[in-house]
Amino acid sequence: MPEKSLSGSVESRRLSTNPMVQSKIEIFTAMLAEQPENAMIWYGLASEQYKLENWAEAAKSLRQVVSLNPDYTAAYQMLGTVLAKMDDLAGARQAWRDGIEAAGRTGAWKAGQHMQALLAGVAGPNEA
Repeated sequence: MPEKSLSGSVESRRLSTNPMVQSKIEIFTAMLAEQPENAMIWYGLASEQYKLENWAEAAKSLRQVVSLNPDYTAAYQMLGTVLAKMDDLAGARQAWRDGIEAAGRTGAWKAGQHMQALLAGVAGPNEA
């Protein structure tokens, strides 16, 4: 049996995971065709797009989540992170602020604390 190089085995592992994630995206997309108003399915799609570092698509899906369910704190948290990765720090700060408000409405204090910390980490001058 031929020997594989380390980079070859790492590459084959990377390739074997991406089709799995891609098929999950296809599954979520098919589910959304049937249930376009389901925030949980949109969040699942966004999570898979996040894994692929497809930031623009993940942001679009996460914005759909919070438009369907303004109290979905995890979506605000991930949206802020995605926007920060896209170098949209103002957008990230706003997503986290909105998420902190949602956490206050729903009693999700731990999510609110986490977003407070994220917000503090990217706060601009005179912001927190």
